[in-house]
Amino acid sequence: MPSIMVDKPEGLADLIQQHLNWYPRMELRDIYKLLYQGVMGAEHLISSSKEFTLNLRAEFERVHPYPHERLLEPVRPDQSMLRLNLRPYKSLQPQMDGLVSPLLQTASSFSGDLPELKVTWKGFVGLCEQDWFANFSTLDIHQFTSWLEELEYPAVHHSERYRKEYQPAYRLIAAELLSTAGLENAG
Repeated sequence: MPSIMVDKPEGLADLIQQHLNWYPRMELRDIYKLLYQGVMGAEHLISSSKEFTLNLRAEFERVHPYPHERLLEPVRPDQSMLRLNLRPYKSLQPQMDGLVSPLLQTASSFSGDLPELKVTWKGFVGLCEQDWFANFSTLDIHQFTSWLEELEYPAVHHSERYRKEYQPAYRLIAAELLSTAGLENAG
């Protein structure tokens, strides 16, 4: 069965290019994180509902409202899974009460598939080898791929450069749960 992430290579290419346009300083690790989230979701981040809620509350308190940032960013070509950026969300909703349930529901209802992640990464590597993206050297791509294979495609954090440059503050949400979060008109 083909992977929804790579059944149409141009869909995967468009998704990655969109993120590179938004975040031109992305490194391979950040591309991999994007693809990992699109395939595997966020369940790796949630050890308990209580801990998830406490961490979300703490981060939500720290971020400053910023309405000029994109509220939603797709992590899948079909846009069924999105990054919900907390700064613009906070500018719309000063409280996060309506956010916890749909985020937890997203995490619990979305289970990833390691073979699909491998196929998706291979699809990205293939696109790079066909010169779709000039941002990354073939040597770096193959070294990073070897690292992924050795560690069996782990969850990763964003690169230091990405964190410094863009200060990511988001959570994953299923598109079908946007209305539950009070964002029915945001999609």
